[in-house]
Amino acid sequence: MSNITRYGAFSHLRSEPNFHVIRYRNGNRVSSGKGLAFWFMPIGTSVAEVPTDDRELQFIFQSRSQDFQTVTVQGELTYRVIDPEILANRVDFSVDLKTGLNLGEPIEQLATLFTGIVQKHAIKYLASSLVRDLVTEGPEHLQQAIDAGLTDETVFADMGLDIVSLRVIELKPIAELEKALQVPTREHIQQAADEATFQRRALAVEKESAIAENELQNRIDLATREEQLITQEGQNDLRRVQEEAAASETSVKARIAREHMESEAHAEQQRILAIADNDAKRLDAETRAQNRRVLSAAEADAIRAEGLAKAEKVEAVGLAEAAGVKERMSVYENLPANVVLALALQEVAGKLKKIEHINITPDMLQTNLGDLFGAGAQALQQMGRE
Repeated sequence: MSNITRYGAFSHLRSEPNFHVIRYRNGNRVSSGKGLAFWFMPIGTSVAEVPTDDRELQFIFQSRSQDFQTVTVQGELTYRVIDPEILANRVDFSVDLKTGLNLGEPIEQLATLFTGIVQKHAIKYLASSLVRDLVTEGPEHLQQAIDAGLTDETVFADMGLDIVSLRVIELKPIAELEKALQVPTREHIQQAADEATFQRRALAVEKESAIAENELQNRIDLATREEQLITQEGQNDLRRVQEEAAASETSVKARIAREHMESEAHAEQQRILAIADNDAKRLDAETRAQNRRVLSAAEADAIRAEGLAKAEKVEAVGLAEAAGVKERMSVYENLPANVVLALALQEVAGKLKKIEHINITPDMLQTNLGDLFGAGAQALQQMGRE
């Protein structure tokens, strides 16, 4: 469709590239081409616009077959314009210079033309065929017949048209006839289904019998295997008990041997400890004995030395006392006897002063008199020393 703009007394037209525009002024063709754009004066100017792109046409019609059955044909046809100027001379494609729209209906005219020619060749083919054959064959044979008829048509070339493609989408009888035609096929299919069902049931029975036989055989095999399993389990239990007994015996023997070894080791350890203890005690006793011997020897030496010293001292004292006594006795030798007795009694009196009371027995008298005379003698010796 062209785009027309008016500016006062002048107008401007701009067309699309897929439209062929033919401009006439005063009845004469001034310009022709695709996608033109030009200024013009509406007075004295006319314009025709022909589409050059591929156009699709849907068609549907009914016809009768050879056996007088109504059949519906539905399809699609694609065409294009190969000579726009020839077509513009055959069909009115003039446009309104105000709106840019076609003044007539050229596209509808072309659709009527194509549909009529297609219908003509389709009716010819359908009238020579039975409806069952048409339904069985499908739309392919009808499409081939229409294609052949359109090829022989010269009207399209004379009008500058060319058919790009033709496709018959559906070839269908009326609903009642279609159902009637479907009955034999449905029955045949049903018979085939019944036969398949019978065969399936027979096969199922056969398979069930085979399955039952297999189940019985499986049960027999299972019972045999179960018996073998029980026997094998008994053997396994017996072997396990034997192995456990052997393991227990081995464990007991090992424990006994270990306890025996531990006992021997303990006894050996005790023996070694006893020997060591005895050796230690013996060494200690020997050490103590040696120490005692050393100490005894040292003490003996000390006592011997001390005894020697005391002996020497006593000897010296004794010699001195003897010498003194000797000298005193030499003095007393010249004294009268009464003087000596008086001295002795004086010494006895001095001893008696220290005694508070005394019981005199014959033995005591003898003893005391002896002591008394001894003391007197000692006193006399003392005096002699002095």
